This record gives sequence, C-alpha cells and structure tokens, in this order.
Amino acid sequence: MRVFLKIVSYVFQPLVMPTIGMILLMQLPLFQLLGSSYRVLSIVGTALFTGILPALPILLMMRRGQVKDLFISRREERTMPYLFSLLACVFWVLFLWRTLNFPFELIAVAIGSIVSLFLIVFINLKWKISAHAAGMGGFVGSIFAVSYLAQINPLMLIIISLVVSGLVAISRIYLKAHTLSQVIGGFSLSAITVFLSAIIYKLIS
Repeated sequence: MRVFLKIVSYVFQPLVMPTIGMILLMQLPLFQLLGSSYRVLSIVGTALFTGILPALPILLMMRRGQVKDLFISRREERTMPYLFSLLACVFWVLFLWRTLNFPFELIAVAIGSIVSLFLIVFINLKWKISAHAAGMGGFVGSIFAVSYLAQINPLMLIIISLVVSGLVAISRIYLKAHTLSQVIGGFSLSAITVFLSAIIYKLIS
C-alpha cells in the first residue's frame, strides 16, 4: 500500500497537473479544428512554464541543501519555490494569451489558478497547506469551469478526477506529509478559486 501511495504522490504532483489538464483540454472539438501543431505547442508550453521551469529552482535548492526533497516537505522551505512557480505561471498565462491567442474565458480559468497559487504562498507563511491537494483541486475546478463555460457534461472525467483526488489526499495523509485539514484546505481553496474565475468571467462578459 505504501509503495502504491508513493507512486500516486509522484505521478499526480502539482507540477504535472496543469499539463495533464492541457492535454485533456486539447481534446475538445474547438481545439481539434486548430491543427496538431497548435495543440502540441499548447501542451509543451504548459509543461515548460508550469512544470519544468518551477522544478529547476527546486532541484538547484536541493543540490545546495536548501530544500530537503522534491516535495519540499518543510513549510519554511516552500516560500521561494512557490514564488518561482507563481512567476512562471504568470508567464504561462501571457504565453496562452499573447502567443496562442487562447479564448479569454479559458485565460480567466488560468488566472484563477494564479490567484489560487498567490493565496497559497501567503497561507504557507503561517500554515502548511497541501500543494498536492491544491494541484488536484485546481484540476477538478478547471474541469468544472470548462464544463460550465462550454456547456458540456464530461461525467466520466469528473468521476475519475474526483477518485484520483481522493487517492492523492489519502496518499498525503497516509505518508504523514499532511493532516486531513491541510489536504481539505488545499483542495477546497484551489477548486473554488478556479471555478469562481469562470463564474466571474460569465458575470462580467
């Protein structure tokens, strides 16, 4: 069981979830019409800005002994990597908006992810919130947001995402990385923030 839950933690870590979300988003009919090169660029750009670039300072800090592990288990070590991630995500949104000319309703969802990360940076100063759960919360919130904006009902995807979120939550608690409240807090914060971004966009558009 422990080995399985460790695998779950590694596979569904926060730096991976935006790329998985973009891969799924590219399956929508709207993006299927834009050609394979556009879809590949969207996925590669997302992996670069939300995965690879945020991971580089973490690996560098690990090498220098400033960070204990890839998951940054100690709360005190998380502030600088979180700030790097926040900055990289800002450039990700600019990339989607200015380079790929993404529909602005989807840009609004991406901005919701940035707001979530911004809040997590400040919460982490006083309380260790689960980044894994926040990553899954942002993923689930994005599915609900896109479903709401596109007027679709991907029931199976919603069920699978909630099941995986549950497994990630269990893994973080079982591995003693987080408490139940830290997991619930991380998931709820990101899911609500990202989904609210879609609702706000609808209200003002």
